Amino acid sequence: MAIDAAPLHFDLPAQPLARSLAVFGRLTGHSVLVTSRLTEGREASPVQGEFAPRDALQRMLTGTGLAARYTGANAFTLVPLQAPTGSSQEQEQQQAHEPASAALAGSGPALRAYATVLQGAITRVLCIAQPDAFGRYRLAVQLWIDSAGSVSDAHVLEGSGVPARDATVLASLRALGLDTPPPPALAQPITLLLTPRPDPARDCRPYLGAHATSAAGAVGAGG
Repeated sequence: MAIDAAPLHFDLPAQPLARSLAVFGRLTGHSVLVTSRLTEGREASPVQGEFAPRDALQRMLTGTGLAARYTGANAFTLVPLQAPTGSSQEQEQQQAHEPASAALAGSGPALRAYATVLQGAITRVLCIAQPDAFGRYRLAVQLWIDSAGSVSDAHVLEGSGVPARDATVLASLRALGLDTPPPPALAQPITLLLTPRPDPARDCRPYLGAHATSAAGAVGAGG
């Protein structure tokens, strides 16, 4: 069972879900990976008072039809709640009206597994590209991933305030390729909110160690 962080003070009104998620990420340092289609048109419930981050997130999502699925200590994705079981005719009618939500709900485990892979890959490439900066800024980006698992495009939604840093992030993400293709039902683009992390050096250590070892081996072979 995950141990949640100490309570924080939240003062979030009812507002567009994307906006509440952005404020939540800034306050808690938690990163969210979510498709834009899931947040579009949804309103977050108000959260006011002292709450542990995960409790606050649950309150925020009340009434949205979405649930949080954590893929790491401080990283999560959102998935549609499973619809109540009904007759086959009712289910067919619901799927006809909400094909995207139904498809994503059915592929919940696949989406969560892919979110874990993608977040790990993004952490790796950005730690290597920005070892002294990753996990110390806030940046919102959108990604498009092709059927082969390569990032076909990336756009900045909200910059970090340092254009050169944002350009480095985009270049790193556009060169990203994954061994695992995206689930067929994954709606795109994917919105990724990078937020400050409690201990970015620890998060980057596994990737920087492997990168340094690889570089040293290449130098030795060249000599």
